[in-house]
Amino acid sequence: MRFLVFSILLFTMTSSHFYNVDEYRVIKVNGQIIYKKSGKDMSTGDVFKSDLPLLFKTESSHAAIISRIKGRFVLSQAQAGSKTNLVPAVNNMSSRSGAIINELDVKNHFVGKYLVLDEVKVEISPKAYLQDASHFFFLQYDYKGEKIMKKLAHADNQLILNENEIFTIDGERVETIETQMSLYYRDAAEKKNTFISKFEPIFPNSKELSLELEVILQEFNGESDEKRFEEVKSYLNEFYGKPQDENLKLWMTAKAE
Repeated sequence: MRFLVFSILLFTMTSSHFYNVDEYRVIKVNGQIIYKKSGKDMSTGDVFKSDLPLLFKTESSHAAIISRIKGRFVLSQAQAGSKTNLVPAVNNMSSRSGAIINELDVKNHFVGKYLVLDEVKVEISPKAYLQDASHFFFLQYDYKGEKIMKKLAHADNQLILNENEIFTIDGERVETIETQMSLYYRDAAEKKNTFISKFEPIFPNSKELSLELEVILQEFNGESDEKRFEEVKSYLNEFYGKPQDENLKLWMTAKAE
């Protein structure tokens, strides 16, 4: 009996060591990567050995992969030949959170790729921008050749970016697209529009994103909640856009229920 327990323990330790050193789990694939031997596409949740021959369908094809011991990497094709590159992921923990107190804060907040998980609420000081029936923010973007102007909702001092509302045109919900948008502030009393900034809101597929984050959370099972959250945030920042802490926490909590 003792021998059996020892054998199981030894096998578990050996298997765990082998997996950690030579195997990776796939978080997300951009483009198309194929396993040469099977001809199957690499996809979220796959486990593969580091020396497995791969075929990158395009030079830009790449994947986010993870190892419990080594951490997170970006897998891409090497400059020459069929070998692959494993580049350590960017551990950028920056986020968008906290109240916005002046006009420059607003301009700096809405820049670059901006992650929206269903709905983002941004606290903006009324001293910078009052929000009421006559004073509000709106987005301008192109949809199939048509210029769309979409008034943004607010609750007290919170500016609200809601995916369904942004992509409802003439009462009809249209497809979600990723495109650069312009943010304006409207003073209806003075009939004045003030341009704020251009940015690109990113609205990920909720089901696909849930599967990707599940891979990361499983690999960091046993770590502190803070550590797991920071790993998720870092991944999102690199592969999607900068998240807002509160928005991400609410979204993750809702998905876990």
